[in-house]
Amino acid sequence: MSLRQRILLAFTGCTALVALLFGVSSFLFAYHTEDRLFEALLQAEASYVQQQLDAGITAAPRLAFVKYYADNTDLPDGIAAILQTAPERREFAAANGKHYHLMPVLEGWLVADVSEQLVVRSLRPQLLLFLLSLLAVVVVVAAGLAFLLARRVLKPLQKLTQVVDKAGQSPADTGAALLSSAEFAPDEIGRLAQTLQKAWCRIADFIKREQQFTQDVSHELRTPVTISQGALTLLSHTQLTVQQAQYVGRLQSAQQQISQSIETLMLLAREQLPAVRPVKLLALVEQSVLQQQHKLIGKPVELRLHIAADTIIMINETALMILLNNLLGNAFEYTNAGIICIEFQQQLLTVQDSGSGIDAAIREQVFQSGVKGQNSLGMGVGLSLVKRLCDKWHIGYQLHSDASGTCISLKFPSN
Repeated sequence: MSLRQRILLAFTGCTALVALLFGVSSFLFAYHTEDRLFEALLQAEASYVQQQLDAGITAAPRLAFVKYYADNTDLPDGIAAILQTAPERREFAAANGKHYHLMPVLEGWLVADVSEQLVVRSLRPQLLLFLLSLLAVVVVVAAGLAFLLARRVLKPLQKLTQVVDKAGQSPADTGAALLSSAEFAPDEIGRLAQTLQKAWCRIADFIKREQQFTQDVSHELRTPVTISQGALTLLSHTQLTVQQAQYVGRLQSAQQQISQSIETLMLLAREQLPAVRPVKLLALVEQSVLQQQHKLIGKPVELRLHIAADTIIMINETALMILLNNLLGNAFEYTNAGIICIEFQQQLLTVQDSGSGIDAAIREQVFQSGVKGQNSLGMGVGLSLVKRLCDKWHIGYQLHSDASGTCISLKFPSN
């Protein structure tokens, strides 16, 4: 429900409740007043009858509907039997529609047959119709007032919402500028607008600093990476021993990973995703395996690939390479013996290893930055980076780990 609907419902609900309580109170007041009237009449008749009895005169009440009974057994409609069980009762409703009020005197009872004098009973349909009509009118008036009040109260809030919605639609329409140009009364909504303006200014400054930092880091890292890559390329064309060639190969692989990491970090810093293109999954998996193969040297580990050669997925190649390097790097690093299986079926990429598994204490937080196991030599950012990339590219991810190994699944969107 909208805020306007809630205000309207609250007003009409409270009005209906108050009207209902007023109607019930009106009926109770009418019945109570009627009973007090009969009681007062009987009290006056009781004084008159008592005077007659004291003078030795036959008791004869003045009111036609009031009668004197000297003995309980003479009371009409079984009232005597009821008085035996409830001697304090003074009002009786008989089965034949009769209604009686009693008043004790020194020698007997005064009984008033008020069946014809029950004004509230005869007026009850008209009174009920009047109260219902009054309820309808009051509810309609309350709804109208609530609508006008909600319209007046929510108008500045709607204005604030329009300003927020408009922010960012063009470079000139920043939230802070739009809020400063809009006028708000110095009330709660005005203070909210001022708070939003200050928050927008802080966010804009923060984003500007982050963009500048990303640009500076990208520029400062790319230059030495390019220089070292060129030096490694020249070094690889010189006369090297077998061991030196292996070292140069590992350095080139590390240089490639550094370049990919820089590209990925720049990608995550951008608001919009780069264009996707068809990527052959098997080729990138094999490339990632070659980059991470040094982690399997000397380990009795069997690597199984179950990926069709013609498998194509739509994604940014750099982002996919970072995902594979982190997942395969962790599997190769923490599997000392056994089997590592990489499988792709129905848009689901699964990396299953037979390592020692992830500590139970950190399994729920393993995708958070800085969370790592006791035996980890890294910084605890690999799986956090995987999570951020998956969120960026709308890739579902799931992790299952126990003492028999770890399995991470990535669900890619349908092409």
